[in-house]
Amino acid sequence: MQRDPPKALSILKPLYGRGNDGRYGIQHLAVVPLAGRAQDASDFFQIQNDLLHAQPNYVSTVLATLGQSLVPVVAVVRGERLIRCLGTGFFVSASGLFITAAHVIIDPIERSYGGAREIEEMTWAFDELEVGVLTSTNPIFEPEGWIFRPIEWASFLAQRAEHPLPIPNTSLKLTTDIAICKARQSTTASFYQPLSIIQQGIRGLGLAIGKRATAIGYAGMQDVAFEENQVGARIGDIRFNLHVASGYVLEHFPNNLSERVVRTPGACFAAALKLPGGMSGSPVFDDEHMYVHGVVSSGWEGEGGPIKHGYGSMLGHSLSIPIRPLSGKTLTDLIREGEHGMPQISIAGA
Repeated sequence: MQRDPPKALSILKPLYGRGNDGRYGIQHLAVVPLAGRAQDASDFFQIQNDLLHAQPNYVSTVLATLGQSLVPVVAVVRGERLIRCLGTGFFVSASGLFITAAHVIIDPIERSYGGAREIEEMTWAFDELEVGVLTSTNPIFEPEGWIFRPIEWASFLAQRAEHPLPIPNTSLKLTTDIAICKARQSTTASFYQPLSIIQQGIRGLGLAIGKRATAIGYAGMQDVAFEENQVGARIGDIRFNLHVASGYVLEHFPNNLSERVVRTPGACFAAALKLPGGMSGSPVFDDEHMYVHGVVSSGWEGEGGPIKHGYGSMLGHSLSIPIRPLSGKTLTDLIREGEHGMPQISIAGA
């Protein structure tokens, strides 16, 4: 039986800091409300801002707190005062590792801008382009705005393909629509704020068929002009608004890499979610609103707007994939080692 999900939603979010030993650690756990206006639909709405407190001493706003973890993925061509909007990403470590959809990262390659060129096997350089993410400042203590964080590297899985080429201007065929990337750290931000992702050994409702799924991302982003202030924050008419898409899981496609039942590459799922432009790469939370289980890949739009049907990549299937820039370590390795500051969920008896 189809149900309209409730309007009152929230996520449980860890808030990171550094200890005296220099290691990352969780300092607070905050319940972050995802509230829309009274007149908004319950299945798709823009998140409204409010003050947010977490014991013992965390003070910020809802949007600033979410904006430190959920980030617009953008590209800036050198010499241009234009931010090209690619999609949404989300941090999974305090050191700057983040995840987005692979097709978001390869947009400059696919559309041939920024001087994209392959310099070695599966490694690309951009002669005239910076690809990065925008993190939100905390308006309680800083000027309101966004700070550009360049991407140091991006890792995604692909194969060489025969003609016709699935990705224009390359011979690449994505085998999953998930990219693991690293944002550069700076003196003004010594750590990032990660979301908790699904881990091996977790037991729960997850993305079971018929259970609720919630995606959070920057729907409706458009390319915008920008300025810079003295601390590097991008300011101007930048209206990147976080939206919630809430629905339920329809079907799983765990063998989609070989069977190719749907267009999303690799292991994926279908969900009754409205996923307009800008939501690609957004995290998909499970029924319990604690862990990220999926990554938005694509949605459908009709004449009246987004249709309540979309696809996401299963994040659990990427936990054991070697990450080349990290000497072949996997997400599971990084969570276990704790060096990068990834939320680790203890399992009784594990």
